Amino acid sequence: MKGSFKIHEIPGYICNLFLAEYDGGMLLLDSGSIADVKRVEDYCQNVLKRPVNDIKLVVVSHSHPDHAGGASVWRNKHKIPIAAHPRIDKWYYGAGGLLQHKIDCYLASWVAHRKKIKLEPILFNPRIRPDHVLEDQAELPYFPDWQVLHIPGHTINDVALYNEEEKTLYPGDCVMDVAGKLLLPVPIVFPDKMADSFDRLAELDANTIVLAHGSTIITDDPAEVFLHMKTLLEKPHNPLTALAYKLSYFSPEYRRYKGDKRGKSKVERGKGKGVRG
Repeated sequence: MKGSFKIHEIPGYICNLFLAEYDGGMLLLDSGSIADVKRVEDYCQNVLKRPVNDIKLVVVSHSHPDHAGGASVWRNKHKIPIAAHPRIDKWYYGAGGLLQHKIDCYLASWVAHRKKIKLEPILFNPRIRPDHVLEDQAELPYFPDWQVLHIPGHTINDVALYNEEEKTLYPGDCVMDVAGKLLLPVPIVFPDKMADSFDRLAELDANTIVLAHGSTIITDDPAEVFLHMKTLLEKPHNPLTALAYKLSYFSPEYRRYKGDKRGKSKVERGKGKGVRG
């Protein structure tokens, strides 16, 4: 589906949801939490006056409850296909993943409590089993005017969606606006990869940056936004965010990545010894 579209912002339980409306169908840029399905259904029926099944694709930008929670409901209830990164189901895999899933659901409820929001269901099926796997730089299924960008850092499976023609970017959680101040998501599990992701996003010609957390950014200098975000990686954590970080290293994907780095370091040290010998 190509052509002009209108993006509708729907306030969700914890994050904003974005529905791209075309004449021939609609694209949900993130699945939202399990409690957000009803919000999108109501918006389609009561505001847009369109059937929910006009949504042709639901994207999951990454594994966390406020972005992946509604995925299984969208598919099981409405038969809408789900698209996500190929490693999406590795994040909460196994015993460590199960523990991380429970912790992340608790942290999401804690965020809602801090915002003085009435608590809603947040537990969800962590197995996404995407109908469409989103490889880096691929066109989005059914909506080829949107490009997929792999932007690891917050998790290993984060993706952004970029519409070059409309200069519009949805970066998932990698940029947050809290009371007019740009902040990093918590946690940044892979800071080196996050820095590379910010460099990559800084190269895009994106004048409209729609945020899951905060107000849409309209800018003539998107590079400034993302290079500023990169500088925030150097700042120390406050006590609350430090605690969240300590509770965010149980995913097997974290251990796999750290193991790969240690393995590469051993190889590099071995190569160095060979040269000296």
